[in-house]
Amino acid sequence: MLNLVVADAELQLIPEQMLDDPAIKKIAAKNHKKPSEMLLDSNYMHTSIDKYFPGRSTRMGRPDIIYIFLEVAMESILNKRGLLRIYIHTKENKIIVINPDVSLPKSYNRFTGLIEDLFRKKEIKVGGKTLLSMENEDIISFLNNTGKNTVVLSPHGKFSNPSDIINMDNINVVIGGFSEGDYVTNLYDHFNSYSIFKDELTIWSVGMEIIAQFERFIKVL
Repeated sequence: MLNLVVADAELQLIPEQMLDDPAIKKIAAKNHKKPSEMLLDSNYMHTSIDKYFPGRSTRMGRPDIIYIFLEVAMESILNKRGLLRIYIHTKENKIIVINPDVSLPKSYNRFTGLIEDLFRKKEIKVGGKTLLSMENEDIISFLNNTGKNTVVLSPHGKFSNPSDIINMDNINVVIGGFSEGDYVTNLYDHFNSYSIFKDELTIWSVGMEIIAQFERFIKVL
C-alpha cells in the first residue's frame, strides 16, 4: 500500500483579515455564498491576497493545485486496484482523508464547492459511505501514527532515483502541496528527504512518478 501525503497544502477558507474586502464580498455575492465559507483562490482573488499578504499571492490560495493532483492520481491504475491512499494536509494542520472510491467532480468550480462543504461539515457522505473527511492533526503525529516508513520529497533532499526510494511495500511518501518555496512544517528534522529531479516539478508530476514507480515495484501491471 502506498500512502501519498500532500503536506502544507495551500487549501484554506478566506482568512479573517480579508472577509470585509470589497472585492471578496463581490465574488461572494456573485456566487451566493458567505465570504467566511469560501475557499481562498488566487485565481480570482490575486489582488486581494497581495493587499493583505504582500508577495504571497502566487503561493496562497491554490486549490487548483490539489484539484489537478487528485484528478490525475485518482485515475491511476494503482488507485483503481485499491492500493493507493491519499491524504491532504493543510498548512493549518487539517488532514483530509480521501476515500479511494470517491468520484471527484470533473469541474473545477464543483470541486471547490465540494471542498467548501467539507470545511463546513467536516465529512462528506453519500449513501452512508464517507467519501471525504477532515480532522485536526499535525502532520508529524499523523505520519508517525501510521506505523509506516516515511520519506519526504523535496528539491533540497538527497538526489536519488525513484527506484531507490520506493523499495518497500508499505510507505508514506510526502510531497509539497504548494506552487513554490518550501514546507512550512519542519519535516526535515523527522524524516529523510530526497529529490528525484534537478528542477522543481509540479506536485502532480511528482505524484505520478511515485505512483508509477510503486506500480513497478509491486508488479501491479
